[in-house]
Amino acid sequence: MTASKLNGHAIANAKPSPNIPPTLADLKASKKAGPAYRHTFPVHTRTVPSPLSKEAPPESYRGFVNLGMLLLFGNNIRLIIENYLKYGFLLSFPGSNVSRQDWILTAITHALLPFNVLAAYKLEEWAMKLAIGFRKRRSEESPSSESITTTTTTTAKTNGIAAVPAGDDIKKDAANQLSHNLEKVARANQSTVGWLHVLNLCVILAWPSCMSYFMIFHPFLAMSCLMNGLIIFLKMTSFALVNQDLRAAYIFDTPIDQFVHLTAVHELPKPVPAKKDIEDSTTTTAIDTTDVSDTIATTESTTETLASDKLEVIYQYDVQYPDNIAYKNLAYFWLAPTLCYQPSYPRTTVFRKSFFLKRCLEIVTCLGMMYFLIEQYATPTLQNSVRALDELAFGTILERLLKLSTTSVIIWLLMFYTFFHAFFNALAEILYFGDRCFYLAWWNSSRLSEYWRLWNKPVYTFFKRHVYLPMVTSGIKPVYASFVIFTISAILHEVLIGIPTHMIYGYAFAGMFFQIPLIALTEPLGNWRGRGSGLGNMIFWVSFTILGQPACALLYYYHWTKQHIN
Repeated sequence: MTASKLNGHAIANAKPSPNIPPTLADLKASKKAGPAYRHTFPVHTRTVPSPLSKEAPPESYRGFVNLGMLLLFGNNIRLIIENYLKYGFLLSFPGSNVSRQDWILTAITHALLPFNVLAAYKLEEWAMKLAIGFRKRRSEESPSSESITTTTTTTAKTNGIAAVPAGDDIKKDAANQLSHNLEKVARANQSTVGWLHVLNLCVILAWPSCMSYFMIFHPFLAMSCLMNGLIIFLKMTSFALVNQDLRAAYIFDTPIDQFVHLTAVHELPKPVPAKKDIEDSTTTTAIDTTDVSDTIATTESTTETLASDKLEVIYQYDVQYPDNIAYKNLAYFWLAPTLCYQPSYPRTTVFRKSFFLKRCLEIVTCLGMMYFLIEQYATPTLQNSVRALDELAFGTILERLLKLSTTSVIIWLLMFYTFFHAFFNALAEILYFGDRCFYLAWWNSSRLSEYWRLWNKPVYTFFKRHVYLPMVTSGIKPVYASFVIFTISAILHEVLIGIPTHMIYGYAFAGMFFQIPLIALTEPLGNWRGRGSGLGNMIFWVSFTILGQPACALLYYYHWTKQHIN
C-alpha cells in the first residue's frame, strides 16, 4: 500500500473528537458527507464601518501610495519625453552665461561683508572696556560713600544731634545720588553703542543692495550677495541686542531671580524631575509651543506658578559676560546655523564623518536637480507664458500657471531640503552645534499661520525673541506685534527679490504682506475642522502651490523679459 493510500485510509477512518467540531478542511478531506448545511447561518453580527470611512479603525493605504507613486512616475516620464522632443537638451555648464564682471563684483561684495562683522565686534569690545571701567569705579565709590556716612553719623553723635535719622538720610541721599549718576552714565554709554550698531547695520544692508541694483546684472548672483548681507544683518542685530542686556546686567549686578519670568515667556524646558516626583504624578501636561499668543496671554499666571516651582530653572550660559566678547566666540556665532546670539550653545561631542559626507552628497545632488528643473522645465514654461500675458489670454495663463506650479513646488521642496536639512546639518556637524531643530512638520499645517511658525525656525525664533516678545511684554497687543513682524518680513522679501531683479514693483511685498488677511480668512476653516484637518491642509497646499510662488515667478519673469530681452 502506497503512502497516499495510507493517508486517504487514515482520513476516511478518522473520527472527529466529540468536543471539537469538524472544520471545513475536515469536511473536504472526508469522503463521507457531513450534516446538511443550513442557509440560516448569520453573517451580519456586529456594526462595522466601511474601511475608507472616518469611523473605521486605522488602515494601511500602502497600495494606494504605491499606485500614486507609479502614476506620478509614469506621468513624469511622459513629461520628460515630451519636453525633450519639444525643446531638446537645454542645459549648459552652470555659470557659463554669466559675465566675468558679475563674478568679480559678486566676489568683492561677499569679501567686504565680514568687515562689518569685525566692526560690530570692535564696538562691543569698546563697550566692554567701558563697562569694566564703570563697574570698577562703582565698586570703588561704594566704600567711600559708606565711610562718609559713618563719619557723618559719628560727628552727629559727638555733637548731641539725633544721629540715627540724620545718618540714614545722608546714607540714602548718597546712595540715590550714586545710583542716579551710574544710571545716567550707563544710559549714555548704551545709547552711544546702540546708535553705532545701527549705523553698522545700515551699512550691512546698503552695501550689497547698491552693488546688486547698480553693478551686478545677473539676478541670482545679486541675490546671493543680498542673502549673505541679510543673514549678517540679522545676526549682528541679535549680537548687539543680547550684549546690550548682558552689559547692563554686568554693570548693575542684576540678580538672576529677576529673569524667572523669561522661563514662561520663552517656554524654556523644565529639568527632569526626581523618580519620586514621577511616581507621585498622575498626569503629564504637554506645553503647546506653536501658539505664541496663547503663551503670552497666560504669562502672568504662569509666572506666579514658576516662582513657587522648585523644579523650574533658567538656562545658564557656559560663558559669562564679558568673557564672551572674543574673536573666537563671534566667529562661531557668525558661522553657526542660527540667527539668535548666545554666549554659548548646546554642543555635541562627536563628529560623525559618514553623516557629514551624506549631507554633502545630498547638497550636490539636490543642487544639480534644481538646476536641471530650472533650465529644462521652468524656463521654457515661463518663456511660453509671455505672449499669453501680453494678450491677456486667461485660459492659457491658467494652463501655464498650473504647469509651472508642479515644477516650482518640486524646486522649492528641493531648496528646502538642501538648505534647511542637508546644509544646516552638515554645518552643525562641523561646528558641533547641538540644537538641530531648524524646522518642524510644516507639511501637515492646517493653517497658514502654522506654516509660517514651523517651516523656518531660525527666522521665526529671531522675530519671536527680538521683535514679538519685547513688544507684547511691553503691553502691545499680539495682533499688532504680528502685523509689525509681517510688515518687516514683507519689506525684507521685497529687498531680497526686487533689488536683484532690478524690479521694485512690490510683488514680493504684497505676496508676504497679504498673508495677514489670508490667514484671517483661512483661520475659521481650520477651527471648523480642528487642528490638523485634511481640509485645512488642502487649503494650505492650494494657496501655497498655485496662488503663491508660481504667480510671483510668472509676474517677475514677465517684467524681466520686457526690460532686458528684445
